[in-house]
Amino acid sequence: MDNSLSAYTQKYEKEGYGLQYPDGHVIRFYERILKYKLNKTSGNLLDFGCGNGVHSKYLQDITGGGYKAYGLDIVPSLKEIWERDPKLNSNNFHVITPNSSIKNLFNVKMDLILANQSLYYLPFESFKHTVQELYDICNEGAIIFATMMSDKGYSMYERGEIMENGLCEVKECPSGRLSGSSFIRFTKDIEELKEDFKPFKPLFWGDYELINLYNFEGSVQHFIYIGQK
Repeated sequence: MDNSLSAYTQKYEKEGYGLQYPDGHVIRFYERILKYKLNKTSGNLLDFGCGNGVHSKYLQDITGGGYKAYGLDIVPSLKEIWERDPKLNSNNFHVITPNSSIKNLFNVKMDLILANQSLYYLPFESFKHTVQELYDICNEGAIIFATMMSDKGYSMYERGEIMENGLCEVKECPSGRLSGSSFIRFTKDIEELKEDFKPFKPLFWGDYELINLYNFEGSVQHFIYIGQK
């Protein structure tokens, strides 16, 4: 995750990185699962790997303030973005060091965890500890929505051997979406996905692909896990 820190610091500070609109799969998660299936449209929301806060703001806005947003990210300069945004309470958002504990950062319990495209950068042991801590800081009945990179992901990029920590180096492809090398833990299948997120109870799962306009990028498949405490 230290490599991810340098890469994403570069993206946010020098390349203008950051979503301006929520991802479609997050919108569908709210509309089809939280609202329609589960009727869970209020509570405390933890946005793990929140970036500039676009998904936190979306969930606050779509519920008319039903969700109160808290956030975490590893890029120091994001703090300035949170402080300038009138829709975010920057006191509820924290910059953390890579792979650090999160259990003592908040004085409230969470009702929704959103971990969109963030957890697969963690080495396996840190990942396990983080999932357990996410479970521990949740209220009973809380929902977790997380995405993990499928083993089909970045199939056209040069991938190194899986290291002891479970991560795999994905090397730069000059003509693709990946800028520089990244270290990612790939998930083989749905059964491994469910195992990863114990002790949460699995409710729904599936996959999605980012829009791929170019055949040189190959698959960018992600798995979706939705579970409950």
